[in-house]
Amino acid sequence: MATYVTLVNELLRRLNEVTLDTAGDGFTAVRNVQALAKDAVNNSIRNILQTGQEWPFLKTTQTQTLAAGTRQYDFPADYSRTDWQTFYIKKLTSVDNTPMHLPSITYDEYIQRYRHFDDTGDATGISAPTLVYQTNEAKFGVTPIPDNTYEVEYIYYKFPTDLTVFSDVAIIPDRFKHVLIDGAMMYMMRFRSNEQSAAMHQANFDMGIKSMRRILIDEPLRVRSTVVDRINSSNQVLGRVM
Repeated sequence: MATYVTLVNELLRRLNEVTLDTAGDGFTAVRNVQALAKDAVNNSIRNILQTGQEWPFLKTTQTQTLAAGTRQYDFPADYSRTDWQTFYIKKLTSVDNTPMHLPSITYDEYIQRYRHFDDTGDATGISAPTLVYQTNEAKFGVTPIPDNTYEVEYIYYKFPTDLTVFSDVAIIPDRFKHVLIDGAMMYMMRFRSNEQSAAMHQANFDMGIKSMRRILIDEPLRVRSTVVDRINSSNQVLGRVM
């Protein structure tokens, strides 16, 4: 993955401007076109990320420890969205629970069908959770309320903060670095009031993002859609084939 200073310098070279020290000397104090180049790199990354929350390079596996008597849990600070189909309660030898996938329900379903059981149950917990529910906040809930310590694993998509330090690493994969640079060039050309060049770079930028989506999101989705269960003569699922 490319570092912040590497990306800024590549942009400055495209602009025929003086590049920055790769060791980071004076990086935070730059002004004028170098400072604008730093902003343009972050703007380009932000633009790419906002075009789709399901970029695979944003996917993160999180493990949450459930505490007895606690029904709702915060998502991580960099959380953007959650894959609700991935919640899984792990087996812990300390409680000898059964590992299982936790189906998700909406908050309304929880209120209407399950909350009264949790509210009238033991305040210290009822049993191992069997469902996960969405809330109206950046949290998820489990039901029944845990009666012991458990671990739940799930996948969420993060939204990274801007690059700030010269050695910060961009989350965009290196093979799509040219897309990021096209986006940054678009911003720089707009600053220079060169609308013709800005339009050319925007067209390249938009085309690059479409290519990223096709390669990273659309094609893997088509592959997953062809997965089928492999069943033996007794109708038992043995595994999956494509």
